[in-house]
Amino acid sequence: MNNLIISDCREQNLERIYELEINNSYNPWTKKMFMDEFANKSSFFKIANFQNNIIGFIIYRINIDEAEIMNLVIDAHCRNNGFGEKLLLYAVEDIKLLCANKIFLEVRDSNKAAIKLYTKNGFKKYNIRKNYYTVEDALLMKKIL
Repeated sequence: MNNLIISDCREQNLERIYELEINNSYNPWTKKMFMDEFANKSSFFKIANFQNNIIGFIIYRINIDEAEIMNLVIDAHCRNNGFGEKLLLYAVEDIKLLCANKIFLEVRDSNKAAIKLYTKNGFKKYNIRKNYYTVEDALLMKKIL
């Protein structure tokens, strides 16, 4: 895990992170969603590079004094190695530097690994969106900084 490098995503990385999204997400974003979010000046894309391979990414958006984690993906072959947590903690520190005082996110109710990761790192459930993922609820979570 010490060899994980987190950096800004560049336009040439979008194809790889889209591939990660398609192969590792329950309800993947479209390519247009990625391009639109990448063009949004309030959004931040960070990539996780391990052994010269992009193995994950996180996207978050700042809105004045609040942030929202829009997407976090780690390649299934690289999970359970602490990479997701390292990427999350990097984003939290960056969000603090950008002067946000709260972070929001939503997560599928059945995604127990993600819920465990967020809870371990200070996120608390504050509401539920029924059937948000068509047939599955979304847990709404927040962290006060």
